Amino acid sequence: MRRPGCQRTWSASALVIVLAACHRGDPSQVPASVTAGHPASPGGGTGGAATTSPLGQVVTTGSESLPPALAQRRAQGIAAMDVGRHDLARQAFAEVLDEAPGNLATQALYDSATAAMLEAQSQASERFAGRTATPLAAPPWSYTLKKPAPIEPGPAPTLVQVSESRNAISDDAEWLARNGVALPEYEVPNPMRGEPGNLPPTIPPAFGKYLLVQAIHQDGFNILFYGPDYAGGRFVAVQREDTAEIVALFDFAAYALAPGTPAGERQFAEQRATWAVLAGSALLVSHAHGTYARGSGGDHAYITALDVASGELLWRSAPQVAGAADFLVHRGHVLTGHGDHLFVLDAVTGKTVSKTRVKSGPDYLFLQAGKLLVRCYDTDYVFELRPGGG
Repeated sequence: MRRPGCQRTWSASALVIVLAACHRGDPSQVPASVTAGHPASPGGGTGGAATTSPLGQVVTTGSESLPPALAQRRAQGIAAMDVGRHDLARQAFAEVLDEAPGNLATQALYDSATAAMLEAQSQASERFAGRTATPLAAPPWSYTLKKPAPIEPGPAPTLVQVSESRNAISDDAEWLARNGVALPEYEVPNPMRGEPGNLPPTIPPAFGKYLLVQAIHQDGFNILFYGPDYAGGRFVAVQREDTAEIVALFDFAAYALAPGTPAGERQFAEQRATWAVLAGSALLVSHAHGTYARGSGGDHAYITALDVASGELLWRSAPQVAGAADFLVHRGHVLTGHGDHLFVLDAVTGKTVSKTRVKSGPDYLFLQAGKLLVRCYDTDYVFELRPGGG
């Protein structure tokens, strides 16, 4: 379930071209009723209701028999198309097709929603391409506090282990489903795998020549990562979800290489933005590389707190604290993991408060009903969070 480390670079124009081929099903099988001026029911039936797609096509949505629940779900998809949420429409039609794969009207709606979604994303990318990112200065490479982050403090939690169990290593998806948890992310377009994703139409899938490699949705904002490949982001944007306004766009190029990185390791030890959390007016971003820590002399896997309005550095954590797919901000503290430890950081200062040993590298952290669920490489944990040292 960890993101693929694809190394191929795709230009924005190539992205649009490749994604245009991502329609579900064979276009030759689209019924004649989707062509303009032919509102006849698919399959030759009668009594179907016609709707106009965002591309100006007339699509008949009646006559083909669907169970009431599926018909209602398809109607929800049509309503989503009417308000421009082609991503939600496409999802609804896909669910119907999973149960009724031969339903030609729904197939036509799915293809129309996909095409409209890709067109909206292309337009969003064109508008976004003209933005200028704020370049950030090279960061400190050890724990640094410049200014306290404006985050409400709280008592430091103590992690008390509730359970520990071995896992099958490759069963990440089963663990996530079993616990009813998922990272708060949209599926980004991946032309390498022929997947158009499920982005809202306001999120640009490219920034110039850089691909959208990660899109986090959090409390009315989208945090968007753009990079040359899926190893992580060089640029990080913060977008208001309701208005699509880009309120911050930072260029982390100066964060890529630690000063002590050997020349022979630079292509492997380039550090990318891997996760971010918006905490009030502070943006917390983790940076790491995918090779062994020695590739950068141990100087990687940091969390950095920035003022979201200016990009001003507030604090930077010690190295080697943030190697998991995510980290959490909870009651004035950051819960994170790297190597064979879980770490608690003070979110106001970035200082390490405590660390807890685990048997293998943490991959995911989730809070659920007051407990911390941790998925490690070969072991799963549940911890109770006891405030104030328990």
